[in-house]
Amino acid sequence: MSVSQEIGERTGDGARALRIWDLPTRAMHWLLALSIAVCWWTGIHNQLEYHLYSGYAALWIVLMRLYWGVVGSSTARFVNFVRGPKAVIDYARTLHRRGTPPVHGHNALGAISVLLMLGLVLAVIGLGLFAVDVDGLYSGPMSSYVSFRAGRHLSHLHYKWFNALLAVIVLHLLAVVFYYVHKRHNLVFPMISGRRTGAADADGELRVAPFWRFALGAAMVSGLVWMVTTGFYF
Repeated sequence: MSVSQEIGERTGDGARALRIWDLPTRAMHWLLALSIAVCWWTGIHNQLEYHLYSGYAALWIVLMRLYWGVVGSSTARFVNFVRGPKAVIDYARTLHRRGTPPVHGHNALGAISVLLMLGLVLAVIGLGLFAVDVDGLYSGPMSSYVSFRAGRHLSHLHYKWFNALLAVIVLHLLAVVFYYVHKRHNLVFPMISGRRTGAADADGELRVAPFWRFALGAAMVSGLVWMVTTGFYF
């Protein structure tokens, strides 16, 4: 059963430090950013062995984030922040306003960014698993299931979709800058500390999922990623 925790500490001006993100969500956010950076660096420097390892790490993180989006803490769950077209449009109409209060968790537009980025990362990794290297030394673990020609084609798609992912990351960073400069919302610090200052009557306390649920998911995802790295030959 999830453990509800008090998220606010009163401050002198009537606001309080609101707890927004749990530790697993924050850790996965920054570790995914790091793994993508390593994937990019090892790719452009032809360090393909380490490129494979960083890809496996990114796969583990994405699968865990998808799992945590179903059974994790309240602000991490997709059901609590993914909204329909009307909610997205209504929120988009408020972007020009500076006085709007920050959303407790992901906003309606941010939800699209989360889903798009997770989907792109998963697609890029999936293509890489079947990609065939020119000399065959560092092909993906699932490359034996496709022909050399198909594997080379998937390798080119892997590269193209990774560039699309980089474009989405740039848009994400520009959005963070926009919120900081125009709307005066610091989105980076809460993803580091897990807290932000807000009104004392802010809705939606963070309901933290128990650690055993994360540990169970980590064990299952680790087993799945290990099977992928072997090409399901075991």
